[in-house]
Amino acid sequence: MSSISSSKPKNFYQIPHKFFKFRAFSCKGSVYNHSKNFKDHDTSTALKNHSQSSGLEREKSIYNVLTIDRWESLNHMEYKLASLRQVHGRLALRFLNWVKKQPGLELNHLTHILCLTTHILVRARMYDHAKLILRQLSLMGTCSNSNSVFSALMSTYPLCNSNPSVFDLLIRVYLREGMAVDALETFHLMGCRGFKPSVYTCNMILSCLKDSRAGSVWLIFEEMLARKICPNVATFNVLINVLCAEGNLKKAGYLLRKMEDSGYVPTIVTYNTLLNWYCKKGRYKAAFELIDHMGSKGIGADVCTYNTLIDDLCRNGRSAKGYLLLKNMRKKMIPPNEVTYNTLINGFVKEGNIGVATRVFDEMSMLNLSPNCITYNALIDGHCNKGSFEEALRLLAMIEAVGLRPNEVSYGALLNGLCKHAKFDLARSFLDRMKTNGIGVGCIAYTTIIDGLCKNGLLDEAMRLLDKMFKDGVNPDLITFSVLINGFCKVGKTKNAKEVLCKMYKAGFLPNNIIYSTLIFNFCKMGNVTDALKVYAVMNHNGHDPDHFTCNVLVSSLCSVGKVTEAEDFMHHMSRIGLVPNTVTFDCIIDGYGSLGDGLKAFSMFDEMVRLGHQPSLFTYGSLLKGLCKSGNLKDARKFLSNLHHIPSAVDTISYNTIIAETCKSGNLLEAVAFFDEMVRFGFLPDSYTYTSLLAGLCRKGKVVSALLFFEKLIAKSTSLPNHVMFTCLVDGLFKAGQSKAAMYVYEAMENKGIYPDTVALNVVVDGFSRMGKMERTNDYLSTMRSRSLCPSLATYNILLHGYSKKKDLLMCAKLRKIMIRYGLLPDKLTCHSLILGFCEAGMLDISVKYLKKMIVEGNVVDRLTFNMLITKCCLNGQMEKAFDLFNIMNRLGVFPDINTYNALVTGLNGISALQESHFILHEMSERSLVPKCSRYITLLNGMCRVGDIQGAFRLKDEMEALGVSSPDVAESAMIKGLARSGKVEEGMLVLNCMLRKRRVPTIATFTTMMHVLCKKANLVEALKLKSQMELCGVKLDVVAYNVLISGLCAKGDSMAAFELYEEMKKRGLWPNTTTYTVLINAVTAEENSLVEGEMLLKDLEERGIISWDWDRSTQHMHEGLIIALRKLKSFSRNGRK
Repeated sequence: MSSISSSKPKNFYQIPHKFFKFRAFSCKGSVYNHSKNFKDHDTSTALKNHSQSSGLEREKSIYNVLTIDRWESLNHMEYKLASLRQVHGRLALRFLNWVKKQPGLELNHLTHILCLTTHILVRARMYDHAKLILRQLSLMGTCSNSNSVFSALMSTYPLCNSNPSVFDLLIRVYLREGMAVDALETFHLMGCRGFKPSVYTCNMILSCLKDSRAGSVWLIFEEMLARKICPNVATFNVLINVLCAEGNLKKAGYLLRKMEDSGYVPTIVTYNTLLNWYCKKGRYKAAFELIDHMGSKGIGADVCTYNTLIDDLCRNGRSAKGYLLLKNMRKKMIPPNEVTYNTLINGFVKEGNIGVATRVFDEMSMLNLSPNCITYNALIDGHCNKGSFEEALRLLAMIEAVGLRPNEVSYGALLNGLCKHAKFDLARSFLDRMKTNGIGVGCIAYTTIIDGLCKNGLLDEAMRLLDKMFKDGVNPDLITFSVLINGFCKVGKTKNAKEVLCKMYKAGFLPNNIIYSTLIFNFCKMGNVTDALKVYAVMNHNGHDPDHFTCNVLVSSLCSVGKVTEAEDFMHHMSRIGLVPNTVTFDCIIDGYGSLGDGLKAFSMFDEMVRLGHQPSLFTYGSLLKGLCKSGNLKDARKFLSNLHHIPSAVDTISYNTIIAETCKSGNLLEAVAFFDEMVRFGFLPDSYTYTSLLAGLCRKGKVVSALLFFEKLIAKSTSLPNHVMFTCLVDGLFKAGQSKAAMYVYEAMENKGIYPDTVALNVVVDGFSRMGKMERTNDYLSTMRSRSLCPSLATYNILLHGYSKKKDLLMCAKLRKIMIRYGLLPDKLTCHSLILGFCEAGMLDISVKYLKKMIVEGNVVDRLTFNMLITKCCLNGQMEKAFDLFNIMNRLGVFPDINTYNALVTGLNGISALQESHFILHEMSERSLVPKCSRYITLLNGMCRVGDIQGAFRLKDEMEALGVSSPDVAESAMIKGLARSGKVEEGMLVLNCMLRKRRVPTIATFTTMMHVLCKKANLVEALKLKSQMELCGVKLDVVAYNVLISGLCAKGDSMAAFELYEEMKKRGLWPNTTTYTVLINAVTAEENSLVEGEMLLKDLEERGIISWDWDRSTQHMHEGLIIALRKLKSFSRNGRK
């Protein structure tokens, strides 16, 4: 600063205010330039109005900055100020603090002053203060990025004759604040200006980048070399660490050799870095060679080096190798310390070698190394894990004897061991002992006991201990609550788990990922996917990121309940939240589609899986094979299995079991046996599942005798030991074949062989008696189940519900449902179906519909079968509004209607003559790729003819032909029958003649219908003409056609012609039925002179074995015989015999 001379003191308060808004003392000569303004008496009027007090305050502040403590005397003396030197850092800081306090100071001015001060502080070597200002600069709004800060510093750089170490400090500030990007940017900007950062700063950059941006490390190192910044040993240490972290241990070793060849002397840190990574990767040979190499270089491995190696060996379960290294240390005169022995003792304890750990402890004591609490705690933990509590207690006493004090870890190890061995009374006594000894009993001790109680099923006691925690003023932590929630979830008590969750919220804790995952996993395990998804939604909403395990559990559970489409949607959701689906995710969905028999979707997911780079597994190929098998494409499945043999390890016994099981289910047992032979030929040994599949296939086919013989052969050849599954298959097969006594014989044989039936086997017996309607017998086996500590499953209750529903015992159904829910079994779609079936069987259709809606609201799954049952019942009762209401609910729930649903609706609509709506339903079926049966169109066509919509009927006939629902012959035949039945005989005959002209042959049913209508109208001439026409067309008359004509002739009184047709029937080999005989007997009895015909009928009936009669050739006797025959024939008709 230029000197200021004066004979009289100047009044500093006259400095214009705008001066302080400018660059305050920013460069040399600034005060001199403004001193001229002090002499200027033409200043503005505003400045003259400045108060004396404010001027004095400013005067004092400036004096305070520029002078020493006694500033009051300066106004009364002559003085001369010398130039301010740039090394006066403290003075610069004091001035900066004063400037900051001034009102109205703009940010850009403050930035300028901060930069100047930084340069001054660096010149004064006040680096810590300079760093604080640089930190302030980096966080200021005007310097939003590193480029702005660098520019601001550069603009003031020449004013203070600064040096590049300013930028070194700036980089270090950025690195300390975690602003690596800004540090890199400053590094590059320095290079652009020709500045070289120090090697130490470069090392700091490299160290910062080695973990997060290892790729940038090499770019910075190259730039260092380009700028001729000479790396030091620390630089190479960082580079070696980066190479090791990347797994390039070979390159790291090469770099070490290059260092040595270039004259660098590696430090113990260099070698220890490489040693540590050699151990981590299990390359112990290379580690020992490196130790030898260190010795050759005159750098002896110290105890720290050996401790690193021993620790790594112990961590990897190689404590014995670590002990050998200890001996090696002694040979090299490197004394092991307490850490060495503690590491080995802990290692042997973790491996379960408590005896060896004790000997190492004794050796430690012999070397006068004092064991500490860590040593004793490790041994106590080892003895407790083995159940040697006496030895553990001896060690606990020893701790106190040597003057040490057992800590929470000591007691924690004891408590953990006692809880593992279910010695809870001892655990509680130790808890009290801890309190007596003044050791703070914290949350960990209580949580240890609670965890033990939960694992042993003592959940009520665990809850009591939680309450005691609160009373003792010990606050549980998240782990405590997590243990309890997991304990309740494991035994299916989700209600109690929710109560614990409420307590946790009241205690001020929010669930973490582990608790959310626990709830999701256990809800899924119980089949309650809806609640699992609700928990997931809460987890997501609260900002917890799910992991692959949680998401895959949800995907798997959705697939297991048949909601594979929803599982696929969830997989897409995973991708959206940044969690890339893995192989397990794809396997679950492929298996889900495979289980549903949707092979096309399974292969589509497989293609997506491969496209994303996931490697298919044996399970993946098995799921694809299952998809083909379950969809009925066994031919394609065989080809696929054949192709899999060309892929290494893609086929196993399970693959063959899958195709054999599905082939057996399809009923093709010969094909299944062929697969069995192929399986053996390829060297895959059949297991019990293979034999069980073949056995089940035989039972399913009804070949129970063959199944029993096959079973006996298996036992005789000792090919496979009989198991409960095989016996269960036989029992089930025998029950379904109606052989209940034989089934029970096999069941008893199973028990006699010492193979006790499981829940599934007992379910089969219960189901067998339920199908027979013997519900009282089912109760006996339910009691057997409970007496053997077998819990009735959901299937058990579903079987009972179905049986009682068929019996219309709704009271028992309601009782069973309550028991189910009490035992934590959630109703599934079969439960729902059985309960609704009960209401339907009892004729309570309205209640059935209401109950269905209630089940849906409660979140229960309702399947298509249940909807179809209710829709069919509604349609049969003519309640079409309810039927369509159910149809709409189906669609909203994603339960897509099948052909049975539409058939029921069409039948119902036809029944109430809603033909237009019925036609619309048929169109919707076609749009959904559901081809309606020809009979549905014919029913509709008949309906149209019945109501007189002839044009509509003709259009429908044309539509049938266009859609390929039927051939033109069938369509036109249907049209003829429809017209005939509705009394439109002339129109029917026109269509018939038209068909004949087109050389189309109507069906026999068409001809018969027309003849029947003509006979009813007594137009027998035309009816007989049609008979002749039939014969000309090559259509042979059947019994029904003859009966129509005979009935018509008899009704008209032309019994002679009728008997001629009767004779013609017999000549053509057609057997007259009860209708034929009844019509002719009635005709004979109505006429008096029909002895010949009556005699003929009686003889024929006797020959057929219908009657046994000795006729005395009298008319009266013949009539009696005919009446008896008529009664017999009517009896046959009632019994359904033709």
